[in-house]
Amino acid sequence: MSTSTPNETLHTPVLLIIFNRPDTTQKVFDRIRQVKPQKLYVAADGPRPNVSSDAERCAATRKIVEQVDWECEVKTLFQEENLGCGVAPSRSITWLFENEETGIILEDDCVPSKSFFWFCQEVLEKYKQDTRVMHVSGNNYLDGWKRDNDYSYYFSDKVNAWGWATWRRAWQLFDFHIPTYTELKQKGYLNGLFLNKLEEKYRLGQLEKTYANIEKGDVWDYQWEFTVYSNSGLCVIPEVNLVRNIGFGEDATHTFNLHDKNAFVQEQEISFPLRHPRFVLRDIESDKRNFNYFIKNKVSAKLKSIFSFSL
Repeated sequence: MSTSTPNETLHTPVLLIIFNRPDTTQKVFDRIRQVKPQKLYVAADGPRPNVSSDAERCAATRKIVEQVDWECEVKTLFQEENLGCGVAPSRSITWLFENEETGIILEDDCVPSKSFFWFCQEVLEKYKQDTRVMHVSGNNYLDGWKRDNDYSYYFSDKVNAWGWATWRRAWQLFDFHIPTYTELKQKGYLNGLFLNKLEEKYRLGQLEKTYANIEKGDVWDYQWEFTVYSNSGLCVIPEVNLVRNIGFGEDATHTFNLHDKNAFVQEQEISFPLRHPRFVLRDIESDKRNFNYFIKNKVSAKLKSIFSFSL
């Protein structure tokens, strides 16, 4: 079985969402340049008025787009004002799907392997008419564990959005303000969706916090996760991790903790030809292992952070 990428053109449009980090953006762009997509969308949020260094850093980050040196249709959406790290990405994704049926989405701190792009392209094509499948993830944090070696990916109901892809048909269900949340909560439709009481408490807690602070506009991925939940959607999870997050640190928006294990998970190449499952069913065992990893990592990272700070 080959681990090389297929010998075909990357015709799936790529959206690169950027802001004020030229160093991480350059690394992501360099990987995009290696695969030479035919279409590249670049969306940038505007500088924050109260941060004096933003204007210069935003300008330097946007300048990276000028390095496109292959045959490529480039479209840009550069905001003059700062919309925030929730509104700006969600509007950027909406902009992409106003123009395209499918798309691969990368933020400025998510470095993909080369095979990530062709993995997304093939899966997007395979399930383009299957409305059960709503999200194609580039992430896998099971550290090599697989329930089933026969297939290149499994189905989950959990959104991982550090490098991902989807269809217009799925994104058109997205509403930043999640207006149906209160109804589903009050009528109990969200009960029983989760693996156990711990996961239910955590996931619903995050949704409640998101809904209560929706006007702050500083997240978008919890709303997307809710969109998948509320439409009984499935997410494709690759058998290996295909995207590395290099954004952990003090200048991050949400990923501050350098003790988070996910900061050290490398991108890998997936093997081709892909081994597609002959069914479309959620893999609950893999989801359980993933949630256990998630909780242990969260607790461990917090404790290490507290301990190192106290020293």
